[in-house]
Parts: sequence; C-alpha cells; structure tokens
Amino acid sequence: MLSRRIISAVLFCLYIAAVAYLCFAKPEDMPQLSQTWFGLPSDKVGHFLMFLPYPLLSFHLFRHDEMTAGRQILLLAVLMVTGAGLAAGSEQIQASLGYRSADTHDLIADMAGLTTGGLCILFYILFRRRR
Repeated sequence: MLSRRIISAVLFCLYIAAVAYLCFAKPEDMPQLSQTWFGLPSDKVGHFLMFLPYPLLSFHLFRHDEMTAGRQILLLAVLMVTGAGLAAGSEQIQASLGYRSADTHDLIADMAGLTTGGLCILFYILFRRRR
C-alpha cells in the first residue's frame, strides 16, 4: 500500500505540472472559457484557484504531525514564501515568452489564492491543537 507521503508527493508533482501547463501553454492550446465567473474576470479566478491548493499540498509533503504547532507555523511561513516565489517567477517567465504576458493583477490573484490556502492551514493547525 502506498504511504501518505508518496501519495502527497505524487499529487504535488501533478499539481505543479498542471500549474506549469496552465501558466506557460500557448493561449490557442487552452480551452476557451467564459469571460467572467461569478462576475469576476475568469483568468483572475483561474489564477486564484491555481494557487489555492499550494499550501495544503506542499504542507503534506512534510511530517507535520510530528511537529509542534510552532514548527508547523514556521513550516507554513516558509511554504508561503516559496509559493510567493513560484507565483512571481511564473509571471516573470510569462513576461519573457513571446506568446504570453505578465500581469500584476494575475500576481495579486495568485497571492490571494495562496493566502487563502495558507489561512486554511493555519486555522487547521490552531484548531487541531486546541482539541
């Protein structure tokens, strides 16, 4: 039977591959979607949703159950910084591609998704320790 760490690693790799495809594929290779979702620009919603699972998936790569709450929060902080670096790096790479462009609003949506996911993990850490 596969261990939880192996499953977490495979899911994380699949997630990174999917984000890379969505960030760097040529626009004509992408499916055409509605211009807005829930009244918001669909590309911004997509950026939010792309980075929302990053904290959860990356957090589960580590043996967080064996850590104190303080170490878990420190781990989460490090993961948030790496997620922010990935978001900024993806926008920088898009700026260098001839068929894509960088957008500050995309980066803001990435950070909003990352922050929301990180807050969910933080609440999990704090709530779990109270029980």
